[in-house]
Amino acid sequence: MMNLEFMKRAINLANQGSGFVNPDPLSGAVLVKDNKIISEGFYEMFGGEPAELAVLRKVEGDLTGSELYLNIEPFHGEKKTQECLDLIEAKGIAKVWIGIRDNQPGTKIDFLKELENRNISYELGILQEECEEQNEIYSYYSRTKEPYVVVKWAMTLDGKLATKTGDSKWISSEGSLHFVHQLRQRVAAILVGENTVRQDNPMLTTRLEGVTISNPLRVVVTKYGDIPLDSKVLQVDENVKTLIIASEFLPKERESELLQLGVQIAKLPERNGRIDFHDIMKLLGSRNIDSLYIEGGSAILASAFESNCVHKVYTAIAPKIVGGKTAYTPVSGNGIEYMRDAIVLKRVSHEIIGPDVIVKGYL
Repeated sequence: MMNLEFMKRAINLANQGSGFVNPDPLSGAVLVKDNKIISEGFYEMFGGEPAELAVLRKVEGDLTGSELYLNIEPFHGEKKTQECLDLIEAKGIAKVWIGIRDNQPGTKIDFLKELENRNISYELGILQEECEEQNEIYSYYSRTKEPYVVVKWAMTLDGKLATKTGDSKWISSEGSLHFVHQLRQRVAAILVGENTVRQDNPMLTTRLEGVTISNPLRVVVTKYGDIPLDSKVLQVDENVKTLIIASEFLPKERESELLQLGVQIAKLPERNGRIDFHDIMKLLGSRNIDSLYIEGGSAILASAFESNCVHKVYTAIAPKIVGGKTAYTPVSGNGIEYMRDAIVLKRVSHEIIGPDVIVKGYL
């Protein structure tokens, strides 16, 4: 009999691969016999051992009657999928419970059909919504080869990103900041514009306690490299990398100064006087960046929305009021003229973290 707790355990295990398996999916496996977990594991790093194989190899001997829980079906190609099927059959596993299928295009073994051919029972769609959300990045990138885009901002109750002087430290609570670092851990890249670098001088690194850290690639959009050379985001080492996305007209002298700091530079054409977000998406996708987290500022967010490149939105609303008609708002740009043209989020949900409300929605 199915036990949802075992699938929840597979999902939670899979999350431990966040930041290390991109652009592969998060994958967890739990092996159960007599309603007790006898082996479990997760896909730990890109190119590493598949979760299901690791779990099956941990336990020797006959496992007749046992059941295997997978948040996603095997996705590592024909050879390893075949090996997984052989182990499932040889060990006498009675049933496989699966969250979602692998939608990666291309020729591969049909895992479910092969289970049927070997008279091994299975059931698909266990905690399907949770599994789909967990691997929405993988599902999108496998189809499009462009990054899945998440945006997040913190604002006051009256909708301000910063005061009229530009001060924004700190709008949200410690709990919300922890939430931000969990987002950074999940994605392959984090992007800001040059205004944010000049005003806030952010590090854009992941800071979490009790877990192994994976810092996303830091991406700064600056047409002509107009940011201070002592900016924290320009400090790179073997664990923290930065990519500058600049105009094709980036001054040679500035390009040389930036390269001497150890950052990477990619130059894109200007379209109507600015760098087009669609070009940014294609560039990052070509570099195997499967996910992009945009953390500001308001001009960059406006460009992302205007280009229809955003897939998911998080907003932290703090119970603070700052006022001021010139105070900064999260999304600038030209804006719309009529409310009927507003962007309306779908599948909206919220959670309360400390004094803040985190709203999540999809475009």
